[in-house]
Amino acid sequence: MKLQVLSSRADLVSGGDALVAVDLPDGVDVSALRLQRNGVEVAVDWQTGGSDQPPGRWRGLVSGLELGANTLVAATADGTARGELAVTNHAITGPMFSGPHLAPFECRTQESGLGDPLDADCSVATRFDWFYFTPSGQRKVLADPLGDRPSDVADATTLDGRTVPFIVRVESGTINRSIYRIAVLDDPREPDRWNGAGWNGRVVFRFGESTAAQYNQGSNAVTDVFKADDTDVQSIKALEQGFAYVVSSLNINKVNVNDVVAAETATMIREHIAETYGLPRWMVGMGGSGGAIQQMLIAQNYPGILDGIMPDAAFPDVFGTAMAVSDCRLLNRYFQAHPASYDVRRAFEGHLSSALGVTCDNWDKGNGDAVLATHGSVSPACGLKDGTQVYDPLNNPGGARCTVYDINVNSLGRDPATGAARRPLDNVGVQYGLESLRQGAIDVTAFLDLNEAVGGFDVDGNIVAQRTVADLEALQRTYELGRIGSGGGGLATVPILSMRAYAEPAGDIHTIYNDIKIREQLKKANGRADNHVAWNFPHPQLAQLLGQPDQMLPRALQLRELFITRLALMTQWLDAITGDPAELTADKVVHHKPADAVDACWNVLTGERIEEEATLTGGQCNTLYPRTPAPRMVAGGPVSDDVLKCQLKPIDDADYGLAVFTADEKQRLQAIFPSGVCDFSRPGVAQAPLKGTWLRY
Repeated sequence: MKLQVLSSRADLVSGGDALVAVDLPDGVDVSALRLQRNGVEVAVDWQTGGSDQPPGRWRGLVSGLELGANTLVAATADGTARGELAVTNHAITGPMFSGPHLAPFECRTQESGLGDPLDADCSVATRFDWFYFTPSGQRKVLADPLGDRPSDVADATTLDGRTVPFIVRVESGTINRSIYRIAVLDDPREPDRWNGAGWNGRVVFRFGESTAAQYNQGSNAVTDVFKADDTDVQSIKALEQGFAYVVSSLNINKVNVNDVVAAETATMIREHIAETYGLPRWMVGMGGSGGAIQQMLIAQNYPGILDGIMPDAAFPDVFGTAMAVSDCRLLNRYFQAHPASYDVRRAFEGHLSSALGVTCDNWDKGNGDAVLATHGSVSPACGLKDGTQVYDPLNNPGGARCTVYDINVNSLGRDPATGAARRPLDNVGVQYGLESLRQGAIDVTAFLDLNEAVGGFDVDGNIVAQRTVADLEALQRTYELGRIGSGGGGLATVPILSMRAYAEPAGDIHTIYNDIKIREQLKKANGRADNHVAWNFPHPQLAQLLGQPDQMLPRALQLRELFITRLALMTQWLDAITGDPAELTADKVVHHKPADAVDACWNVLTGERIEEEATLTGGQCNTLYPRTPAPRMVAGGPVSDDVLKCQLKPIDDADYGLAVFTADEKQRLQAIFPSGVCDFSRPGVAQAPLKGTWLRY
């Protein structure tokens, strides 16, 4: 007799409950089954496993698990069949594998309309709210769920063809110190309040944007499940079709930039859904920018939480992106002091620069503090209302530091000399603008002037004359523990449908070279990237920014239509994968890839969909939407842009292409780089493959 946990891994159960399955031998009736929890018999309401489960499988919810180790034993009364299972239960407030909780930590339950917290872990009582939609699409509150039904309730048709009232129940609560909201079609007049009358068994988990170093729970509203980044239509359409739709405050990257905590929270919420709604057929991630980062790193480092991902305006990680942000801040501050043309700026920065916007300037203003500063990445500092807890080098040297590295101190470790988190940031030997110098886009004087003065950052994020030197232990941990995108781990076996709205002429930081960077990392790790699909289209405001009429954005390019199309395509893909009993492999994922799941871009003038492989250069799509590289790539770095600290080599005249140095200029170059310059033909210092997945801290 086989006994297993269905709702989570057996060693990562939370909240005292577990949905378990037992496979009974032929001829054994479930009524003869007895289950003991730690030696005490408990009652279990066994239900048939369902048509998608093996014959003889029964499911049941086991409650009352003790914190820590538990033993479950299922056996028939006569002892002819027996199964035993070790289960490890964790507190619903966490942590399970992310390590010690972040501290200090402020609650935001009042701001979220959930009242005062019940404990120091910011817990609240679970709450339910009901809403309904009218035939015209208006959302209204269903004030009395069990009373007479309003006359203007619309019908919803689910993915499997059922017609149900378009009534949505939103569950609000806290898990792992995160405020979650779960929305699902529901008929509150049915006997079972958890009936999920129209749930199609599939879950959309929306991840939130941006990046910041905050020491708080984050806030959201009960109606956030009806909102999306660009339009309400995608979430409402998903709900109408029967998808469960989930948001969570610690799965917003600007609230929680620790991807391990994000993974932990997402798996605990998925477990909760399995135990209270039913076992999900699959769960897909969606969300842009910082929300894309969380999806990418969760899929890489904790495979199985997300069965597919739909990252918009994607970056592969935080720390590799932080390298680009820190380079941009140094370059932007240099050009603030030494004004130059947009062409010269682009020669060093890589990104587009124009009167409409400068990408590196936007990076500097938008996310530079979150990466580097210790005095406040958001206002108030560190996201704390109590400013006395924030680090100050003179008055509070032991206070909270407002950097992405310090939020990830459990995986990076702490520098005993400074008290700050170990930092993998480095620019020693980096020759900014090298590729442009080789091609004659800048002269030797401009190249030497900038590299001589660009500087680096001290431990407090202040710009100093010396280049930044990485902590070697931090480098090793960053690579081995998956704090940087590698393309490895679980990324080879997860469908990836990525969308990106192009607005780089206006200095948009969501540069589309990141799609190629992600693809190159997948190829390096797996030898293939055919599970990755990239769509590019004009930003809705691009025509306006360029002084062109709004009608240049054809109706076929409306974001809501693309979002709905993408979810339908991902549904087709994941249904095929989960319907195939074969082991999950990269070959299986690609075998079930829909025919329309191919790289494409859309022409802003005609609305034409152009299908061609996404590459760094060449092709119609690059003509329409040029991909511009990051500063480190303009300095000679690889397309994968994953070398945090380069290995050094002696200066060689042959490396400078069209540039010719005088004797004095050669001496100056040697003085700028006394230890040598980057050798990007070799892996980075301490660069290594992932140590493994499902790591604990």
